[in-house]
Amino acid sequence: MEQPVPIKEVKILETAEDIQERREQVLNRYLEFKAAARLRREKLEDSRRYQYFRRDADELESWIHEKLQAASDENYKDPTNLQAKIQKHQAFEAEVAAHSNAIVVLDNTGMEMINQEHFQKLSIRQRLDELHRLWELLLSKLAEKGMRLQQALVLVQFLRQCDEVMFWINDKETFVTTEEFGHDLEHVEVLQRKFDEFQKDMASQEFRVSDVCETADKLTNEQHPESQVVVNKKMELLEAWARLKSLATERQQKLLGAHEIQRFNRDADET
Repeated sequence: MEQPVPIKEVKILETAEDIQERREQVLNRYLEFKAAARLRREKLEDSRRYQYFRRDADELESWIHEKLQAASDENYKDPTNLQAKIQKHQAFEAEVAAHSNAIVVLDNTGMEMINQEHFQKLSIRQRLDELHRLWELLLSKLAEKGMRLQQALVLVQFLRQCDEVMFWINDKETFVTTEEFGHDLEHVEVLQRKFDEFQKDMASQEFRVSDVCETADKLTNEQHPESQVVVNKKMELLEAWARLKSLATERQQKLLGAHEIQRFNRDADET
């Protein structure tokens, strides 16, 4: 059998003092309710702001990690299409620079919440510190890759310059080592004129050899990562150049000797 619900006794307000007391009680409860509601609303707003901060921080961190992977790519080790790679990297740098405002906005939002004693201020501070660490790492990797690409380009240009001069030297070695010294005086004089032209070419090529050596010294002084390759190429070129000059001197002397012999033979024939 169900128990009857007890009837709550309602106090009858008999006097003005009773009414005033009850009024104050109601007003106090209302003010407490408003204060509690305001506090609840503020906490909800703080929570909402924090969730937005987390969302934006997650997006930025994900973007930075993606770009870090691209910035860590060592495609500069492959010397092909370096100009295109450099142009692509410059566009990459511009993209990162354009995105820098994202961390500024997050900084402002996060510091505002920290200064307002947000209940997640420690977490916000840690997140901002980590984002700044990642951002600085990205900028560092970006600068390093840009430098590596430029170094690779300079090396390729240097090696091409070396190869061009070496090709010229090897070609002229064939010219100065020929055993052709002329079968008569006119022929010897033709060979001497050709040798004179060769010497003019050699004088102009000496400037190219000097340019190569200056470039090699510059790269070495700048501690280029392939400095040993540069030094070896420079030594190879200088040895080839010295060998060509020595062979040229020998050729010149032999032509002079051949000229004297042919002149003697002509003078003998005439007498």
